[in-house]
Amino acid sequence: MIDSFYVLKNKYNVSRETLSQLITYHDLLIKWQKRLNLISPNTIDNIWERHILDCAQLYSFLPNRPCCILDVGSGSGLPGIIVSILTSQNVHLVESDQRKCAFLRTVTSRLNLNTTIHEKRMEKMQTLIPDIIIARAFAPIPRLLKLTEKQHHPKLRFLLLKGKDVDSELINLDTWKTLRVTNKYASITSEDGCVLELQFNDAL
Repeated sequence: MIDSFYVLKNKYNVSRETLSQLITYHDLLIKWQKRLNLISPNTIDNIWERHILDCAQLYSFLPNRPCCILDVGSGSGLPGIIVSILTSQNVHLVESDQRKCAFLRTVTSRLNLNTTIHEKRMEKMQTLIPDIIIARAFAPIPRLLKLTEKQHHPKLRFLLLKGKDVDSELINLDTWKTLRVTNKYASITSEDGCVLELQFNDAL
């Protein structure tokens, strides 16, 4: 098992204050889990590695400059809340479930995060022109691309936390002629997981 605290402190240079925020998020997640089933019950005893550290991986691939990040299917705040805690970036969280939005608002308020919560389905979202779209356990890549089509523009990047089925999902991208896989980074928390980066050719 990975020492999640060690990795967060040393690999991602997480401050004591930021670590305290992550602990608060962890505690709120457990508290609300009893009502909302925010994460798989069999991962509750390993939240730090399976969820928090897994999402923290995205930090390495985010730009230092201010940018707009769109988290699709935010649910329990993974990865959007974690990214917001670790950075000062403007993160938009999209979630259609009213009760999960209540959880996201509670976390955002408690931690004073720079997030905007959109209680609606992704396909109903207004056009934001985000710099980056992030997602975890939301939908297969072709469906995610279809649902976010209104947000697409030449400079858009996708950073997706994917599992063992990622290669089969990539086979079905033929309809997106200007999109390509720019990087596929091995996950630090899962042997068959990865951080997948997609970008439109127009941005290259």
